[in-house]
Amino acid sequence: MRYPVLAALLLAFAGNSLAAQPPEAVFKLEPYRKTVALRAEVNGHAGLFTFDTAGGLTLLSPTFAKAFGCEPWGRLSGHRMMGDRLDAPRCDNVTFTIEGKPFTAPVTAVFDVAPLVAKDAAPVEGSIALDLFAGRTITIDFPNRQLIVESADSARERVRTAHELPMKLSREMQGRALAASVGVPTKQGMLWMELDSGNGGTVLVAGPYARLLGLDPELDGPQPVDFALSPDVRVHADMGFAPGKMILDGNIGMPFLKDKVVTLDLATGRLWVAAPAKR
Repeated sequence: MRYPVLAALLLAFAGNSLAAQPPEAVFKLEPYRKTVALRAEVNGHAGLFTFDTAGGLTLLSPTFAKAFGCEPWGRLSGHRMMGDRLDAPRCDNVTFTIEGKPFTAPVTAVFDVAPLVAKDAAPVEGSIALDLFAGRTITIDFPNRQLIVESADSARERVRTAHELPMKLSREMQGRALAASVGVPTKQGMLWMELDSGNGGTVLVAGPYARLLGLDPELDGPQPVDFALSPDVRVHADMGFAPGKMILDGNIGMPFLKDKVVTLDLATGRLWVAAPAKR
């Protein structure tokens, strides 16, 4: 070749441009009773927020919203998983800064979450849901308490050895909310159960489906539950319940998630779960 130095430089540039990109961000998750939480700032005001993958919409406490200068307006309406209705005013275009990285929620609900947590729990300023990361791929490493915002390269590497499971994204509240449900195969057909990091202690199966998954719908108290999501991934918990009035197929909480690494593609609706750690 007539220009060996130029050729070497071009090859070096090509090699660098093809280098795998690391994740966009890695955030620390804090233990919060049996769930997890994130620290974030809004307009310079810092707070602790639960991280609730089934929350649908990010929530702000009224005192926190007032502190950073939002005057709540309008009304948002939705239903909790047992069918009770919630109404709340809203704050729009709220930017949360997490460890220096900004993420904007187009709409947040202003709602006092204190009555929903135990009296002896640390106070929180609200709850961060999946809507804050809409369109991105995130990984929640529950054992190591990390929330990872993936790049295209890091996502490909992350899921290379993980188990892909069927997932549906739900957009309640006229498309404002965002939650993820995993497919649960049964002999009658597919059920869809929310993955819920805000549920610290139970696995819930709606009463009409209880017998399909080995639960007794007539039993009010807890009962063992064990069922397969795939040949390689099972849900097992001692605190299973079969509530008759539940308006979802089911809800899978921290008894399953606590030792898993879960990757959610919130743009295309794909889900991967790392193989459970060997004990």
